Amino acid sequence: MAEDVLPHMPGQTLLAKKAPEWSTGVQKSVSGRRRTTAYYAAPVWSFQINYNAVRKRPGLDEWTRLLQFFNARKGQFGEFLYFDRTDHQVSKHRFGFGDGAIRVFQLSRAIGDWVEPVYGVVNIELLTVNGVPSSAYTVDELGQITFAQPPAGGAVLEWTGAFFFRCAYESDSLNSAQPFGRIWEIKNVSFTSIKP
Repeated sequence: MAEDVLPHMPGQTLLAKKAPEWSTGVQKSVSGRRRTTAYYAAPVWSFQINYNAVRKRPGLDEWTRLLQFFNARKGQFGEFLYFDRTDHQVSKHRFGFGDGAIRVFQLSRAIGDWVEPVYGVVNIELLTVNGVPSSAYTVDELGQITFAQPPAGGAVLEWTGAFFFRCAYESDSLNSAQPFGRIWEIKNVSFTSIKP
């Protein structure tokens, strides 16, 4: 899975931008009434990062590594996983309730009272069914948990662990400049979380 994760480089700055984005249809009538439609059930997240110092020298070729990663996705065409070092953990997060029949559940995370799905999992430290640790499950690349047996009706499902954002680049070009002999800059690398 590491080849699908956006590389973190020493010369990378903190996030220059991180923002939730919604899609809303707005109609205004001639009387001035406003009607709205929310097209997304959860926001997409837009990110922007800067690489202030990307080294390119024998034995340490970060520049080639970043370009190879970008080209492997063919710009906006492919997807990748992004590990946000400031926003990647959940602790005892409730992601569902058993009903005695359903075996597949989508992992999620919360920001305050707001809950949204998680489409990439780094690890699951603990998964419990009604407070009892369980290992009778599998997790796929999109963050879906499949239990060997359906959890009992009313059983509380919780997980503790870390997650990725599933993303795609916003551009088909990756602009870099060479301010010093073996040092490059790659500014304003923008990408957005996607829903599979």
